[in-house]
Amino acid sequence: METGKKAINIITGRYGMGTSELNHIVDAIFGRIHARERFETYFHWYNLLHELGHGIMCFNADVRPHPISEEQIVNDFAVAYWLIYGENTKINFLDKIISNALENITCPAPSGVSHIEYAYEKWNTEDFHNFNNYGWFQFSCVKDSLRKRKNLEIVLTQMGVKNIKVQPKKTFIYPVIDENVVREIIDDAVSVLRKWGVKLPDTYVTFDSDPNKHMCNVIDL
Repeated sequence: METGKKAINIITGRYGMGTSELNHIVDAIFGRIHARERFETYFHWYNLLHELGHGIMCFNADVRPHPISEEQIVNDFAVAYWLIYGENTKINFLDKIISNALENITCPAPSGVSHIEYAYEKWNTEDFHNFNNYGWFQFSCVKDSLRKRKNLEIVLTQMGVKNIKVQPKKTFIYPVIDENVVREIIDDAVSVLRKWGVKLPDTYVTFDSDPNKHMCNVIDL
């Protein structure tokens, strides 16, 4: 795929801008008292790299894996990226967000069935793609990535990146995480990842009123 003719568009939802039912679900999962701070940190800090990971695979992987496997890989990537470029306090806060969210979500899988096994069984079913069940799958992926803490070079190799040039550790500090810093986070990530040898075209961000809408599209220029 020729990167000069394509671009990445990351779509991310806004807190409190959905229907009353969706807003209620978001607050219930993230914890009503701290819901906004946790939503912003998860989606407008951590998950931006998750979505960018899908874009990386589109422009670097010779063959993309099954979507379920890719979800785990891009979570491994997002955690690996922030372990090098994120603040320790935010990584620790992310761990707390995930633990609390999983406590507030009803586990849809039978006892002894992993999040990956559950996803393969339920993939492309309406039941799988509701906020609770898909949220449980995604948060479980992140929990697994936080436990493994893979090296970024290893993950990028797994994502199909060739001729990797390892870069020095650096901390990107974003004092307040909200919609206003999203563009800066993406610009910083694209810039530093290109130095690693990652093929990335222009990358845009689009906000959506649905707090449950977070995705990565490849668009024609």
